[in-house]
Amino acid sequence: MYHLTPSLQQNPLTTQTQTQTQTNLPITIPLPPLTFHPFPHLPTELRLQIYTLTLHPRILKISYSPVHQTYISNTAPPVLLSLTHESRLLALSTYLPLHLGRPSPHHIIPFSPSTDTLYISSLAPFLPTHLPDLLYNLSTTPHRHTIRRFALDLRVWQECCEKGLLGILGRMRGLREVDIVVEFGRVFEGEVGFLEVPRWRGDLKDLAARAERCVGEARGLVRGRGKVRNTGGDREGEVEVEVRVRCVLLMRGGEQA
Repeated sequence: MYHLTPSLQQNPLTTQTQTQTQTNLPITIPLPPLTFHPFPHLPTELRLQIYTLTLHPRILKISYSPVHQTYISNTAPPVLLSLTHESRLLALSTYLPLHLGRPSPHHIIPFSPSTDTLYISSLAPFLPTHLPDLLYNLSTTPHRHTIRRFALDLRVWQECCEKGLLGILGRMRGLREVDIVVEFGRVFEGEVGFLEVPRWRGDLKDLAARAERCVGEARGLVRGRGKVRNTGGDREGEVEVEVRVRCVLLMRGGEQA
């Protein structure tokens, strides 16, 4: 039978005190560094690939400003535009200045027609006077054939369609998705998100289905057939495409998750 020597025997009081002392010590967890200093020394191809990972589809929310008589946006511009000269050149190959209506050098809005959703909001107060200009701006913008995703406030959807919006959407060759946004009068600063309406909102589901049929018919009339043909400038390999229409709820960015 083995016995502990006095120096190795545990004193309950001492052990308890040590445990309390260790418990009361602050636990410091080192934070990851905010700056990766070797980044400029990485190969150019790797730096560009890392920059590309920050490019993601955005909901570009714009509204008409009667004071400035142009469109403005509170959506943050892509961060690549303000990092380095190299990152800015990469961003400029993807993002173009939005041309919608009268351009303003003081309100330049970066826009990627192939990835961003062009969301026109807060039109209801100005619709009686601004609607003709809005429809003209949409029909003449140089982005009209490259815009893939378009969104509009539910409160002005019907009136805009009655005044000619469906025909304009029918002539947008690159259009693939249309979102009718239920805003509930909510106004958010910064990033916003869309959440598709739940199944129990049958009224909004039916509205989206009717709108999708109307947009499809408008595109069929423009192209002379039931579905539009996306040729991409090449008469060979024509592909028939449809435009998806849905009703969505306006959310603060990240809330839809």
